[in-house]
Formats: sequence, structure tokens, C-alpha cells
Amino acid sequence: MSNISFVIFTFNEEKRIEAAIRNFINYGPVIIMDGGSTDATQEISEWLGAKFVLRPKTDKLFVENAENYEVVLANVTTDWIYWGYADNLAPLSLIRKLVALSQQTKYKYVIVPLYTYLWGETKQPALKGAMPCIFMKQFLDFNNNHIHGMGRFLGRSDEILSLPNQDEFALRHFSLYDLNKFVMGHLRYAQAEADFKFESGNKFSLLKLGRGMVGYFLMYIRGGYKNGTRGLLVSLAYAFFRFLVYFRLFELENNLTLESIEAEYQKEKNKIISNLN
Repeated sequence: MSNISFVIFTFNEEKRIEAAIRNFINYGPVIIMDGGSTDATQEISEWLGAKFVLRPKTDKLFVENAENYEVVLANVTTDWIYWGYADNLAPLSLIRKLVALSQQTKYKYVIVPLYTYLWGETKQPALKGAMPCIFMKQFLDFNNNHIHGMGRFLGRSDEILSLPNQDEFALRHFSLYDLNKFVMGHLRYAQAEADFKFESGNKFSLLKLGRGMVGYFLMYIRGGYKNGTRGLLVSLAYAFFRFLVYFRLFELENNLTLESIEAEYQKEKNKIISNLN
């Protein structure tokens, strides 16, 4: 018997939520944690048998906090939680593995391979990473969580399991972007990440900038090239995103705003005007 609840975070996902719910509904309770959708996400979710819950609003983008986690816990009746999104799907082999893990107690925190598809290419993942997408609910603390963070694990290192980086265990992330959505969305991500780095005392450096951008060029060399021109363009797009993060951090450190820039320009303008007399 399954001892895992499948928690899916959504915001206006009426076009993708059905596949996500059908992916898991036969293997445990599905709980939709929604950010205030104005489309048919709620109606579709409830029609398919999922529980729909409005999550608390937060003043920090892309950061899960203790208050949100308390709402999750209040709606979960199982010991284990799957933490996912409407654009993530799991093959049957992975679902069976997650269900089996929910029936044991040796491990409390499981890191799962994550294969990301971009720009419609599904032959070869554009990105291969990993995320701790299932865990025992009492072993995670979301106090002082950081951007894109998954909280703090409260157990021991020998209670963490990393699944092999193989197709059968990989969660699939169908990331929906065209260039316009990518640029607009990642400008917000860059702002939020730079704000977090600045508030945490993380300083700008060309070395960090270079490392961040080079990582995505290596992504292309290590497999992205199999997607041809599309693979190269995706690598360049994500390298540009890292550039935006550190450029914004540089602006924050140096108080570079439109107002401060115009103030400097005004000084030079005054010099030019004064020499006309």
C-alpha cells in the first residue's frame, strides 16, 4: 500500500494539470497547492479526484517558507510527500520505486534524477540534474529557506538516498518556453536570485560570473549537442540567464538604478550646458 501523497504546485495550469494528476492519482492522494489560479485549474483538479488547496501568499518569489509547508502538512495524511509541479511527469518505473520507498524507514530523503526538455525537443534532455522530490514529512524544515531551495533536511547523511542517473528513475520536466517567455520569466528569476545573494552578503565577482556561464556551455558539450542547433541555443540562453543574475547583483552592490544613473548623467549635462554661456 502506498504511504505517499503527491503534492503538485500550480498557477493557471489548466492545460497541463490533467496529465500531472493522471500520472499519480492511482498511486496515492494528489493535493494541488495553488497560487491563486484564475483559469480552470481548480475545476479540472477536483473533477479528476485531486484535493485543491489555496496556498498562502508570500512576499518572496520562488521561495517556499515554513507557513506554506504548514499548509501542506495540514492536508497530507501519509508519512511521505512527493513535491512536484504540473510540468513534471514520472515514468511508471519511477512511480513504483517511489511507492516502494514510502513503505520503508531506512531512508528519509530521496534525490531523484531530473531530465529537463526544452523548446519541444524530447529525444535528448537539454538539462540533466537532480532534485529531492520525495521525503518523510517530519524530516524537513523550511524556516530560513532560500530561493529555489527545498528546505533543510533534519536527518542524518546515511538517511539520504540518491537514485541512479538512469532513464527508469528520472523525473521528466517538460519546461514550456519560447524566447519571449524565457526572457521575461528569467528576468524575474534573475532579480529574485540577485536580491537573495545581495541580502546574504554574496559578492559579485567575474570568477563567479564566468563559472556560472561556463557551466551551461559544458552542458552543451556533455550531451546538448545531440539536439543540434536547438541544443546550442538553449545552452546560450541559460548562460545568458547566469549573466543576468550577476549583472543584477553588480547593480545592487553599486546602487545602479535609473535614478542614480540619470543623476550622474545630469552632472555631465550641466557641464555641457554651462560651457555654452
